[in-house]
Amino acid sequence: MKIAFVTDVIYPFTIGGSEIRNYEIAKRLVKMGHEIHIFGAKLWEGKDNIEIDGIKIHGVQKYERLYKKNGKRSVFIPAILSIKIFFELLKNNFDTIDVTAFTFFNCYSVKVASLIKKTPIVITWQQYFGDYLTGYFGRTKGTLARILEFFSTKLTKNNLAVSSFVASELRRRGIKKENIKIIYNGTDIKLINTIKNQEKLYDLIFVGRLNYQKNLPLLVESVKILKKDFPNIKIAIVGKGEEKEKLEGLIKNYGLSENFKFFGEIKEKEKLFSILKSAKIFVLPSILEGFPLTIVEANACGLPIVTTKTKHNNVAEYLKENENGFLCPANPENFAGAISYLLKNPDVLAKTSRFSVQKSANFGWDEIARSQEQYYKSLKSQKVLMPKK
Repeated sequence: MKIAFVTDVIYPFTIGGSEIRNYEIAKRLVKMGHEIHIFGAKLWEGKDNIEIDGIKIHGVQKYERLYKKNGKRSVFIPAILSIKIFFELLKNNFDTIDVTAFTFFNCYSVKVASLIKKTPIVITWQQYFGDYLTGYFGRTKGTLARILEFFSTKLTKNNLAVSSFVASELRRRGIKKENIKIIYNGTDIKLINTIKNQEKLYDLIFVGRLNYQKNLPLLVESVKILKKDFPNIKIAIVGKGEEKEKLEGLIKNYGLSENFKFFGEIKEKEKLFSILKSAKIFVLPSILEGFPLTIVEANACGLPIVTTKTKHNNVAEYLKENENGFLCPANPENFAGAISYLLKNPDVLAKTSRFSVQKSANFGWDEIARSQEQYYKSLKSQKVLMPKK
């Protein structure tokens, strides 16, 4: 098969859940004998079209930066990208086009291209944002984004959700159950198992973008509380983002600079997994998550998860209380309380660590790629029709 992935940003030039998923699945599909293309923004120097691990990568529009100075994405620049992707897709004949849902303009340009080329499209949903978009972009731009998101649920019968929770959100917006396929995010279990156990240098670790969504001020507020009982508590922060300067200022104001270590962005998976294995607990204070692959990575490295339970962040189908982690209300007292409980009870920490490894074992990328291949094959005979009025 000849398959196109359409997104905004592309691994390894940015490191986020959706781009890692696309890359890990695409790499394995190439090994299965398929021709794989990824179209998106160009965040690298040099040629527009390159090849990595057999994947043909197309930088369709040059992006100077992904996030604005306020740490949030532009609403309108991606519209230009979507138009350029549309014309690129017309140059090729694909068996399937898989477009990332939260690149809303891309969903519509891909739909038009699919009608012209008579190619089935798949929309992959990492999450359904809903009213979160109003808080993120503001009322006017957020309302536009919500409209685009809602009507993108009407573009195809082929919807991939990365969790049951995301699937339920899609059903609430009118997508029929039979038009949703759940294929979870995963991690490279084989690679993780080759990494030796490390000395525990950090009590807590966070891995992800330093942005609004990840809600890192909650972690800092929680550490301020924890320092009373754990004066030498150590926290590793892996990632980059526009919120870093603000975050460092908050840490300094609370006198916690000696407790935090910033690693920046780590692209080498072996190095990332080694640092994860040098920590005790993975923390994820996010406002919103669908099914973050970082929690599977952390569990596979033996780290239980402490995360928030909010309207837009519900990983309860994967994370089981007192087994592979804890879900907490999004306030410093509860977040710090769950961390403190694990740190004060080594036996509980050891038990949750063992269960975390067991829990992650079924989420390897090899199995996920095979499931995705079978799903794409099932679409090959599908007729592409104009939407009903």
